[in-house]
Amino acid sequence: MLGVQGELNSGRKRQFLRLLANGVHSHAYIIQGAAGTGKFDFALFCAAALLCKSANPPCSACNSCKKVFSLAHPDVHIFGDEDGKPITMNEVRDLIDSSFLVPNDGDKKIYIIKAAHKMRPDTQNAMLKIFEEPPESVVIFLLTEKKEALLPTILSRGQLIVLPGESDEFLEACLRKKFPTAADSEIKAAVRASDGSLGQAEQFLSRENRAALEKAFQLLETLFFGSKSAFLSSLSAKITREKYIELLNLLQRLLADVVEYKYGKETPVLLSAEDAARYAESITKKALLLMSEAVADCRRSLEQSGNMNAALTNLCAKLWTLKF
Repeated sequence: MLGVQGELNSGRKRQFLRLLANGVHSHAYIIQGAAGTGKFDFALFCAAALLCKSANPPCSACNSCKKVFSLAHPDVHIFGDEDGKPITMNEVRDLIDSSFLVPNDGDKKIYIIKAAHKMRPDTQNAMLKIFEEPPESVVIFLLTEKKEALLPTILSRGQLIVLPGESDEFLEACLRKKFPTAADSEIKAAVRASDGSLGQAEQFLSRENRAALEKAFQLLETLFFGSKSAFLSSLSAKITREKYIELLNLLQRLLADVVEYKYGKETPVLLSAEDAARYAESITKKALLLMSEAVADCRRSLEQSGNMNAALTNLCAKLWTLKF
């Protein structure tokens, strides 16, 4: 069951191979796609093709390909982790220092950087050195869910490859098979919230995400119809920074539903139409947009390791200023 995303990703792989066969490749690629769209697998495929010893790369049979796909190649360096933790400043310095050393097995050194959209601005600025003056042997892959989170100077020096999402029909079929007890409304909400990503849709239906979404619904209700102290109290739960980021991301999605309803879209992604109308009627368009920006600013601050208590307290103050 390949799906639209798999077919289009295969097309992008073929395009990369055609250019490579003609001796054309960039020193830096920015691979954009929603969570679960195969960014890391795509980067590994490209790395294998660049390092493959056969005439038709990647052959998947030579020692080089086997090492790449088993994550054991000495010239393929991976930064960031599966939980979305971005590369650090110290790791960028190590990357730059190592980039000037000759490759071990082949003629290329590949750097794959996960969660590039979560890199701090100062970390991105530090990385500019290798983007502006890359050694000839170096090829970098930045994996990002949104290119807008990268500095314009980074974007201008890399080749953008966008990995598209799956069709709604494909996602619904997969979800119904994996979650046979899920209600039809839950399946459709997961598809709408997925940005075409099967992994993101599956995560939406997970028990953990449902609990986080319920918390975000409570925050939204308190924001519109509760008190400032109750809202701040709800934000003071003992959870990790990553969970706060997830919660704020969900709150921003809910606010987006209210904004879009206010502007005439009658089918919200997460909210019911009745709830979207109830919230939209209580506030102006300008205040809604500024609220959404305030939540986004707080989330970015947490992603960039800002002071958590200060960021959340400032968010609460901003939101209540906008309400009144």
